[in-house]
Amino acid sequence: MRTMSVNTTFKASAVRPAMSRSTLVVEANKRVQKKQKVILLRDIEKLGSTGQLMNVPIGYWRNFLQPQGIAKIANERILEDLRKQKENAVRAKLEEKAQAQAFANALSTIGKFALKKKAGDKDQLFGSVTKQEIVDAIYQQTGRSIAEFELEVPDIKTLGTFECSVKLHPEVTGTFNVLIQREKNAQAKKK
Repeated sequence: MRTMSVNTTFKASAVRPAMSRSTLVVEANKRVQKKQKVILLRDIEKLGSTGQLMNVPIGYWRNFLQPQGIAKIANERILEDLRKQKENAVRAKLEEKAQAQAFANALSTIGKFALKKKAGDKDQLFGSVTKQEIVDAIYQQTGRSIAEFELEVPDIKTLGTFECSVKLHPEVTGTFNVLIQREKNAQAKKK
């Protein structure tokens, strides 16, 4: 029989010493994003209105807002577009208020809008003056129509001058006088 001798020699470089082993560290407490910045595309009760920037829980975003197409993730381009829209909205509101203020100044400059109505002996009108008649008189003199519900008119049943007001804007109210005169045909019939 033959015997084989095995001569095993290990080189120092082939075996790593126990101290040079690297350790693997597993971190279980990794911070997970809990909120997501989104821009609402529709009004949502108890959350916000269209175009509003909101911080919502990531699960609410992933499970409800995104699948329903109610919101978009807020990125720089969308945020810039939102800022521009807000600036344009503010500018439009200021222009609307300025136009309302200009019309209120025009109403106060004109001062009186005259209406002719049939009246009896004691200056009592046959009927009363309606808001539509005042709206028509304003339109004839200024060329601008206003809605009847914006007009505040006292109960007019006699001849004379009455003060009226019109709500042109939430912050602007115009005032003017309405002069009720006797119709000439009614005077000619008396004589």
